[in-house]
Amino acid sequence: MKSKESAADLVALFGQRAGNIYEARGYCCSETVVYLFNQALGGPLSEEVAASLGSGFCHGMGGAGCVCGGLAGAGIGLGLFLGPRRAGGMKKKEFQSLVKEAHDRFKARFGVTCCRTLLKRRKENKGASCQELTMGGAEIGIAIILEQRPELAGQVDLDFLRERESKVAGLAKRLLGR
Repeated sequence: MKSKESAADLVALFGQRAGNIYEARGYCCSETVVYLFNQALGGPLSEEVAASLGSGFCHGMGGAGCVCGGLAGAGIGLGLFLGPRRAGGMKKKEFQSLVKEAHDRFKARFGVTCCRTLLKRRKENKGASCQELTMGGAEIGIAIILEQRPELAGQVDLDFLRERESKVAGLAKRLLGR
């Protein structure tokens, strides 16, 4: 089903679905966001390739603890749908400005963008969980995409966004290699 929802409703649905995918599939933050954008917006990548593109950004750049993967995934998603190398994409400087905007919105919402610091705050019960950061990255990224290309709202796959996978089913899929 294609979308007829408001932009605010879509942003909320993207956040909810990101949380569900993160929990049910065992994807890391960045894998979740890239996979979500590709699937929900009818992107050109297979499911496997979309999730794999985010793999290097798990746990703050491969465990280095730098940029939060939720934010990195949003950056990849922005590139996938607005990037300068894409047909109809933005000019390089305009695009860079949008990625910085995503960074700034994430920082305003969560206080920092560094995975290591975000995890430390969480351990001290003063910050968001990785699932919440993943949801936030998805919401920020899709909000920017829809601000720049509102026509994409009509292409959103609402059935996919509203689908809810169980953690048990996700575990079974991983164990069975599907």
